[in-house]
Amino acid sequence: MKFLRFCFLVALWAFCASAFGDVWTAPAPEGQGVEGAYRVTVDGKDVAIYRSFDQEKDSGEYYFGTFEFTGTVKIEVTAPFSLAKATVAPERFGVKFVERSEKSATLEASEPFLISLEPNGRVKPLILFGLAPEKDAPKEGDANVVYFGPGVHKPDVVNLTDNQTLYVAAGAVLNAGVVAKGKNISIRGRGIIAGTEWKRHAGPSSFPIHCQDCENLEIRDVVLRDPWSWTCVLNNCRGVKIDGLRICASNMLNDDALDLCNASDVEVTNCFFRSQDDSIAIKGLRDDLAPCENIVVKDCVFWTDRANIFRIGYECQAKTMRDIVAENIDVLYYSVDYRDHDQYWANAIIWLQPNLEMPMEQCRFSNFRIRSNGDKMIMLMAKAMQCKYGKFENPTPGRLFDCSLSDFVVYGEKGEFGGELYFAGFSETSDVKNISITNFDYFGEKITKDSDAVVIGQFAQGIEIQ
Repeated sequence: MKFLRFCFLVALWAFCASAFGDVWTAPAPEGQGVEGAYRVTVDGKDVAIYRSFDQEKDSGEYYFGTFEFTGTVKIEVTAPFSLAKATVAPERFGVKFVERSEKSATLEASEPFLISLEPNGRVKPLILFGLAPEKDAPKEGDANVVYFGPGVHKPDVVNLTDNQTLYVAAGAVLNAGVVAKGKNISIRGRGIIAGTEWKRHAGPSSFPIHCQDCENLEIRDVVLRDPWSWTCVLNNCRGVKIDGLRICASNMLNDDALDLCNASDVEVTNCFFRSQDDSIAIKGLRDDLAPCENIVVKDCVFWTDRANIFRIGYECQAKTMRDIVAENIDVLYYSVDYRDHDQYWANAIIWLQPNLEMPMEQCRFSNFRIRSNGDKMIMLMAKAMQCKYGKFENPTPGRLFDCSLSDFVVYGEKGEFGGELYFAGFSETSDVKNISITNFDYFGEKITKDSDAVVIGQFAQGIEIQ
């Protein structure tokens, strides 16, 4: 009987913990948070809200905040503008409205999430990151740990080498460039690495996070905001795990969220990226370094304002690009700039553009959910083309073959979306072939080879659409 009573009490405790939850928040350092916009509380605890800094006054302001929780929590949001028609995306995290009124909204969440709460589309959205509690956080004074606790820090550059960990704690804002070079390096924490102090292309390091010649590299959980150039860049790195990285950019053009340059054996999971430029750019900047291969991107949320979600191959000096996988991806917004597929700077959800005679193969994309706001956009550019950059005035395009895309859903406002699937080679030796498209659904209609969205140009063969 005592044992049964004990089991009952344990079960009751577990139920209560799950039902009511626990919440952990960190206040913003002085001068870093914003007031007079959104106010957010979770089970009565204030969440620090930050504003994206917009140097070029182009993408519009937005806000973001982070908290940790377990169980089921109530999220109270108030704003000085109407929330009566606010929406939350993506849906897959299960965050639901309990109620909405003119200036307030209540949501409920039971699992970690990365969401955008939008009173009016792109206009002043609130990005909320509800995370599971952090595990195994290092402590200040631990060996080989470069530790930044709550508060504002301005060291300009943090240099990391073999076996070092950079830890940015919740409630910390690190205004610095982070440069890593070596083996077994970790960049982590629940704080913010910010480029707010510097103007475009004028930061203290080449990029806010710049990892060069790294092996066994980890980047986890930090927020990167307001970059001065490409945001997080890996040059000649292998054995990389990027998990829970949150990029709040879109303060200027050329702010690619993640650039994988001559990188291999890379896994990118559970990330949120908002940028003006490309969300994921895979490049081969040098032909004497490693190929771009064995790259997996999954369970992520992406938002670009002016460019591409995936741009693979614009700089193609790697020997090859192959075995690139993306799966379970939510696209909240694509570029506001539509350009025809014949234009050099066209934009797309996915752009595969092998250049410099480089073979690109085994690129596989699956389980994408693209939210349309009714604007025109190209879904896929599979195009061998002359990408002129740097010293390359008239390069010979590469080849694209043996790739697949499956289980894509486009939802939302149909408008002029289009979702063009464009295939074209450049010559008989720079061709596009053996590309499989399976189970594409645009607003409830299946795409077939006869659909208006499908355009097959010259030197493209073996294009299968099922």
